[in-house]
Amino acid sequence: MKKILRFSTAVLSIVILSCGCADEKNSSVQISKASEISSRFEESSAQGTETFLTGLDGKRILTSEITRATGYESGFAELSESDFTSAVCEGFVYVAEPSKESRNNKDNSDVFNSAEMSFSDMTIEPLKNFKRVNIGETVCGLTLKEAETNFARGFERQTFETSDGSRKTGAELNFPEIYFTGGSAVFEGELTMTGYICRVAADEYGVAAGDILFVPCDGEADFPVMSYSLDGVNGFYHSSRVYSMSGLTWQNEFGYILLGNVSDVSADVSPIPRDGSFVKCRVTVENIELHGGVNSANSVTAELLDISRLS
Repeated sequence: MKKILRFSTAVLSIVILSCGCADEKNSSVQISKASEISSRFEESSAQGTETFLTGLDGKRILTSEITRATGYESGFAELSESDFTSAVCEGFVYVAEPSKESRNNKDNSDVFNSAEMSFSDMTIEPLKNFKRVNIGETVCGLTLKEAETNFARGFERQTFETSDGSRKTGAELNFPEIYFTGGSAVFEGELTMTGYICRVAADEYGVAAGDILFVPCDGEADFPVMSYSLDGVNGFYHSSRVYSMSGLTWQNEFGYILLGNVSDVSADVSPIPRDGSFVKCRVTVENIELHGGVNSANSVTAELLDISRLS
């Protein structure tokens, strides 16, 4: 499975005749880049100055932490809010540690209301427990390998409904993180989880025929959450939501995990039915990749190593 940060603006493609040499060289380049970025951020507090940009941890972004910004190719010392357009920071992301709570209509039918598509013992309470993770740091037993955080103008001009029913722009609400727009990350490490898996039978909105979707059971989703919402009452937050597909209805903090497509995975996928139905199984995955945009769909992908059917 390719590990490409979707918010990146450049892709370097190198063709080397010897596959073994290519893998070794690419691995060395990735390790070198990760080490370089990690070292840069360890020294950033001494080198950089605070900007007007604020992360989801409530702290200001330093000039030394910005990789590129529109209109500032020669440096970021003069970064100004008045003419700011967008900025990218490599080397860190904002994530929340998971509650690991999940329900589905197969295992938790006693609390499932099919008419309302809801689970009586689950809430959609807004959570604001984001924290910053730098490359090389570990969260949920996984080590951050690649990371990108994005800031841009836009939300400060949008209007949001407030608690008293009035509407105000993002700028009027004075949310310090108003320019934050999302990020992407790749984590090293393996996870073994129990849940429900399906092989998409035909192209649908957002998925393609052959895509492998996995929904962890309660207590099994032990990986960082990169889901961002913004409204006029809570500011930036994440919450649990209800999803439904192919006879399975579930509620969790992220949706499902995409484990590649049957056409490109190396693991044995014979335990997965071809009709698109979900079956219970246990999977082992690695290289979890997260993408999240504010008030837009987030995604979780991983490389499937092994699968065993339980039902």
